[in-house]
Amino acid sequence: MESSSPLKLHRGAAPDARAEAGRLLETAYQQVLTAFGMIGYPVTTDENYTDTAARAAKAMLELVHPVSEVEDEIAAMLEKTFPARYDGMVISKHNTCFSLCPHHLLPVVYRVSVAYLPSERVLGLSKLSRIIQLLGRRPVLQEQLTHDLAETLHSRLESRGAAAYIEGLHMCTAARGIEAHEARVVTSAVRGAFRDQPATRQEFIGLVASPASLL
Repeated sequence: MESSSPLKLHRGAAPDARAEAGRLLETAYQQVLTAFGMIGYPVTTDENYTDTAARAAKAMLELVHPVSEVEDEIAAMLEKTFPARYDGMVISKHNTCFSLCPHHLLPVVYRVSVAYLPSERVLGLSKLSRIIQLLGRRPVLQEQLTHDLAETLHSRLESRGAAAYIEGLHMCTAARGIEAHEARVVTSAVRGAFRDQPATRQEFIGLVASPASLL
């Protein structure tokens, strides 16, 4: 199986990188609390803030996984495939995953649908949802996440075609700035037969696109 990755990311080196990142994040959040105190919040007297820096650092490391962990787990899943006895479209739709916008480091809630046309091998169905979750655990643009999902299921699974369709609720536009609470960003990417055959692409979009609310 081809081992190259479409992610184009720098892998972590030290095995204790996660622990060191946690310490740095906790220090950074202490500075955030100091800034909150400067604008009037009782961060030194209200016990609700006592362990906030540590909790926030832990939460950030739940949202953002080390690159090496993401890539290694995806590579392991792609090695554990099954002989294809089905040549129709395989779809996993309306998966919810969480990510961070790299511009503001604010959360994004995604509803993700993916599909592929098997060639010689198929993935276990739960692996599609897991790949979506893993690729979402990065500070990543929605456009890049869409590309990476389609590329992974096409090039790395060696399928006849793959597609990804994502609706995103971005806190950087919903909770700040223009406060577009109802706005959803929609992106799609197609590879192989989904790109070359309009009917196949339209079938996929028709099956996964929905006016239903993301939340």
